[in-house]
Amino acid sequence: MTEKKWFTKDDVEMAKMTLNDLPDLTEQRMTKSDVLEHLKEQIITLSSSKGYSVEDIRSALETAGIKTNVKAIREILSTQKKSTAGAGGSRSRKAVTKVPAKQ
Repeated sequence: MTEKKWFTKDDVEMAKMTLNDLPDLTEQRMTKSDVLEHLKEQIITLSSSKGYSVEDIRSALETAGIKTNVKAIREILSTQKKSTAGAGGSRSRKAVTKVPAKQ
């Protein structure tokens, strides 16, 4: 069977209808960074509370079918450390009110 060289307006309309009927896949198809963002809390918990190394986490993700690199996991962990570093350790000076000396 030979490939069509010319198309009619009906062919175009049929193609438009077919394309309009396709479902939205944005919720089902995520980029690697989207997946890691969804797994961020678990990655942080594994590293900080359960003693897993970055390589252990990378290996577990690969076993689950998500190939990533150590750098991406380290970035998640370093972002977490930066956000908690300033949370409770603020050592700002309190304003001192000077009391006038007695004369």
